[in-house]
Amino acid sequence: MSHGNEHYLPSSRTKRELSRHAQKRSCQRGISAGSAALVVAFGEIEYDNCGGVRYMMTTKALENLRRVVGSTQKVDALAGMYAVGSTSDSTLITLAHRHN
Repeated sequence: MSHGNEHYLPSSRTKRELSRHAQKRSCQRGISAGSAALVVAFGEIEYDNCGGVRYMMTTKALENLRRVVGSTQKVDALAGMYAVGSTSDSTLITLAHRHN
């Protein structure tokens, strides 16, 4: 049974590159490259139909991640995090936390 994002291929050599903007925002927001990879691997996908895709760490996505790695503070810290990427290449455009 697969728990990850069906569009993420862990065996592939494709690495998500961070745009300059995403690098700056990840530093400002304290989001590590490892966290970004988990968001892409386990986040729920939402397409904007204009070439963009958002990977969101929803409650369901966190439950799937916890089944794989267990429940930790680092996993809990991913709640509400999202990454925006391009569907045309492997670039992540930005990383952020949702605020309600």
